[in-house]
Amino acid sequence: MTSLFVQVIGQFVKAKMEGLNRELEETLDFAAYERGLNEVMTAISGLIVSIQLSELYARMEFLEQLKVLGAAKGMRFKEYREVTLTLSNGQKIQVSTPYFLKARPKRGRKKRGPNGRGTYLGLDVLGFLGRGSPNLVSDVVQMAVLCPSFEVAHMILSGRGIEIDVSTIRRYCRQLAEKGMTWRGQISLNGSENLDGHTLVIGIDGGRLRERRPKRGRRKNGQKRQGYTGEWHEPKLFTIYLLDDQGRVVDDFAPLHDATMGDHTEMFALLTRYLSALPLNDVARIVFCGDGAPWIWSDVESLCIQMGLEQHSPIYQVLDYIHAQQNLQELIELVPVKVRKQEKVDQIWRDLLWSGEIQGIRQEIDRLLSGSKHCKALNKWQTYFESNAKRMQYKAFKAASIPCGSGCVESAIRRIINMRLKSAGSFWKRDMAEYFLFLRSQLLSGRWAIFLRNVARQGARAWFRRLTTHSLDAFQHPLQLPCLP
Repeated sequence: MTSLFVQVIGQFVKAKMEGLNRELEETLDFAAYERGLNEVMTAISGLIVSIQLSELYARMEFLEQLKVLGAAKGMRFKEYREVTLTLSNGQKIQVSTPYFLKARPKRGRKKRGPNGRGTYLGLDVLGFLGRGSPNLVSDVVQMAVLCPSFEVAHMILSGRGIEIDVSTIRRYCRQLAEKGMTWRGQISLNGSENLDGHTLVIGIDGGRLRERRPKRGRRKNGQKRQGYTGEWHEPKLFTIYLLDDQGRVVDDFAPLHDATMGDHTEMFALLTRYLSALPLNDVARIVFCGDGAPWIWSDVESLCIQMGLEQHSPIYQVLDYIHAQQNLQELIELVPVKVRKQEKVDQIWRDLLWSGEIQGIRQEIDRLLSGSKHCKALNKWQTYFESNAKRMQYKAFKAASIPCGSGCVESAIRRIINMRLKSAGSFWKRDMAEYFLFLRSQLLSGRWAIFLRNVARQGARAWFRRLTTHSLDAFQHPLQLPCLP
């Protein structure tokens, strides 16, 4: 930037500040003073970005490199086009940027897609999503997934000077999720995760939300909308975190969360992608935690065999102690109250459960119950306690500093699903629910910065792969990049 530009900026700032300072002395309205100051800084930053991008895109060497990258993508340069971009502070700027189209098809080959379909490749390599800067998209999407509705997110963003309508907010959420889910399982990692000697804990559970599905059949005469049903659906969620040798949570490793609207098979396929991206050879042991749902443990067994996890480290399966207690209470209540007090059934049976003496509970059932109550208790014991006996060795787990509960995944269910997607009156289309499960998982796990950088740098990765002498093989993580020059 020339010295003349810097001089003009200085004069502009001086004039504005004199007016703002004078107004503050007269009105003592600091809120208005702060808003005016922010407007000045917004205008300056927008002007600087506009000049910088214009200079970058005007360089012939940059355009030639874009043409090389475009050719690798099957695209050709057409022209420069004026584009209105929105920055993170809400400022809108106009920049002339290269526009690329799908390359002309070879003779005799049918052209794919509609005519005139193309992309602004120069924006892609800088991490722009549509016409929004990476930081703008990040702020908008975070607001959308945290606020109770898109309308509330729009209201708060407007108050911060970012004028974006609800449809654009929804579109940013969809685009960011789709781009991140391309690398689902790796997009939340930075390639430097240290699992050495720690216990890897995997918690699995299901939540609840209402899925919106259009009603079948024809729309009735005079009816404006077809209408929809809102049946309950159970999204499946897992969380991955680390414990040290004392059983304490490792704070340096932010947990990994993710969830899906698919069935348990799709959830475990997603979990496989996450585990495959982690250095499992470094962990001391792997622990699976969950409640008594049969689909969890049958698929855990299959996953361990499929990935050969036992070859890496010892595997432990833990059925949540609170859930086990709740099911034990159902058996205890079958015992007559008088006998329960005389025999101290509550304490004795809970001690047997804690010690993992599942056969001891069976003996107590045979001793104290008879008739239909005995049959009911025996059926419960066989289907729940006997089949999960190896997962109920709580005393041994405690001694080995292995968690006896699934509190972490229960907390993730509440924060990721219940506090936004399960709210009263909310009915979700399947695809948008999947996007929000993914986005809220990235945000509430504390890995949003890693996730956003990996998404924004996907275009730059293609740039480096084609146009620089850097060897990407030196970077272990598939999205890890050398710093931009």
